[in-house]
Amino acid sequence: MSPTLRSVASGRIARAGADSGASVLTVLPQANEVIDGIALSTHLQPIYSLPHQREVGYEALLRGTSADGATITPFDLFGRAIISGRLAELDRMSHHTHLRNAAPRLPDAQWLFVNINPSTFTDPGYATRLASLARDAGLTPERLVIEVLESGGSDVIDLARATRAYRAQGFLVAVDDFGAGHSNIDRLLTLKPDIVKLDRSLVKAQSRGHLRDALMPRLVDLLHEAGMFVVAEGIETSDDLMLAARSNVDFVQGFLFGKPAASLAPRDIATPLFEHVYDTLAQIRRTERLATDLVLMPYRANLSTAARRLSSGASTEAACADLLALPCTISCFFLDQGGREFMPALPGAGAKAPSERFAPIADASTGRWDNRPYFVDAHAKPQEVIASAPYLSVTGSSLCVTLTIATQRAGRTIVAGVDLDWRRLVEAAPAIL
Repeated sequence: MSPTLRSVASGRIARAGADSGASVLTVLPQANEVIDGIALSTHLQPIYSLPHQREVGYEALLRGTSADGATITPFDLFGRAIISGRLAELDRMSHHTHLRNAAPRLPDAQWLFVNINPSTFTDPGYATRLASLARDAGLTPERLVIEVLESGGSDVIDLARATRAYRAQGFLVAVDDFGAGHSNIDRLLTLKPDIVKLDRSLVKAQSRGHLRDALMPRLVDLLHEAGMFVVAEGIETSDDLMLAARSNVDFVQGFLFGKPAASLAPRDIATPLFEHVYDTLAQIRRTERLATDLVLMPYRANLSTAARRLSSGASTEAACADLLALPCTISCFFLDQGGREFMPALPGAGAKAPSERFAPIADASTGRWDNRPYFVDAHAKPQEVIASAPYLSVTGSSLCVTLTIATQRAGRTIVAGVDLDWRRLVEAAPAIL
């Protein structure tokens, strides 16, 4: 350690759990490193599990105090270290500081999230040294989550190799601020971290629209399918929390639950927030199901009628006349067992004039549609109307919902379907309710 570095201890207020489960306050020494006259200390911010509705860990965040008592922000601390060429030194000192300070305060069976610079993360042998430091402080590596920023300037192969090294020591590895800067899915799938922390820009309510609200749950689903837990950072409002819960993220973190502090957050402080958001979501789901059922009801009923008429030998025009007259019907189509159109599709009352911009994909008659879920599900449940989720039609530029039904015609199985204009259906829902 250089002459400018030394350890000091200052009294800090921290919380320890009593046997009864209640919280009591106790004074614990906080071991501070000092760099260039700036004392380093640890603030902790809780991370909560949405399904468990309780805190599951804390992120350790660096703070500095100058000799005159002024607070130095992490941005300034690391900015100065970069200018002076001491970034790696400060990064390692922060780990010493956090491990010493968090070990006596971290509740049992909770994680400590520790940030690490990519260059430190990929330094050969540092995973082993950090594991030793953790044990010396009284924490097993299994209780630490190492957060690394996956930036475009970092070699993904080196990061992946380092990820395996840290995991071999028992650590969990998290990618921080995913969705900002140069982050991309391909690099993430190469790294294969245990946890992904979504950048706050993905959950901010003021920047959201219909498209972002639709994409967020799909992004979380993709990360889950890849075997990663998901943390939503920057939760500051109830709307942010609602989007996180609706997207099925695993963990949340942000000022809504409290700012980083030298002491631990009071237990159960976030429980009312979680209860409220889950109760609200349950009501929203009930309302959405009711609205969807109501707006689709006439289309479902008329598709069933059309299927019976087709089975009786009626022409497609006669069988689907009532269905085609409904305002949101874009078209009716008829597929054979191979998923190909065996009769021409019929335009409905909601059909739009062809756009020259999408002329190359407008004609569906030569297509094969047997890999579509609405075709597969219809065959699995004959005579039952199947409804797809809203999707962008590959034969046009509009969001649609497809209803299908498998029935018999002239001794063979066919699938009759109807494409519906989803936006018009949504617009109609409030009036129906």
